[in-house]
Amino acid sequence: MNKIGKILNTIIYSLVVTLFSLSFAIAIPLFWRGFYYLHIDAYNLVEVTGVSKSDLIYSFNDLMDSLMFFKTPFSEGVFPFSESGKSHFLDCQVLFVLDYIILIISTVLLVIYLILLRKNRNLIYRPFNISPAIFMMLVPVILLGALGCYALIDLNGAYTFFHKVFFPGKDNWVFNSHTDPIIKALPEGFFVNCGILILSVYLIIFIGILVYSLIRKRKLGKNKIYYSRRKNHAIY
Repeated sequence: MNKIGKILNTIIYSLVVTLFSLSFAIAIPLFWRGFYYLHIDAYNLVEVTGVSKSDLIYSFNDLMDSLMFFKTPFSEGVFPFSESGKSHFLDCQVLFVLDYIILIISTVLLVIYLILLRKNRNLIYRPFNISPAIFMMLVPVILLGALGCYALIDLNGAYTFFHKVFFPGKDNWVFNSHTDPIIKALPEGFFVNCGILILSVYLIIFIGILVYSLIRKRKLGKNKIYYSRRKNHAIY
């Protein structure tokens, strides 16, 4: 393979690994309904909303089914909603679908690359004998880490910044608890913890790839020394 093709494969492979890791991490809180259930007692949501725990669970599931599985008509369980509130959730649905698409495509491409790499390990460059994906995966780590640090300093500012980036030109993400009472059942702490969960899963994947690369690098180093000694011994 020529140099340009190898560089392109290295970039594409690194991007695929990064997108798979990030989209997988984001999918965890989307599919893990129990993660929300843990917050009901922790944040006294029954008392805050005046709704029973079973109705909170039902309403959350109903909302997520509407957003993730296109259940119609749109529903928030026992909670009434405004058109503005509904439109924001439908905006979120677009991001959810985008995450699914990226996860599916990146999974397929990753499997293909892993199969090809088993047949030809020279398909990509490995700077310092470690996976090139490590370097590209650092970008989300830095960005998410920066957003996390911002949130520690100014949670409301980070929350506003996040929504302005992902929902540009819109203000329907500012909920009125009188017209959209479900917002009381979705405290800021829940979203912060979703962010922490996403970052944690991503970091676990990142560290796993890094550790595997370092172990492989060490093993290759030992093999080089072994074969070098055998070659020298054969000469003498």
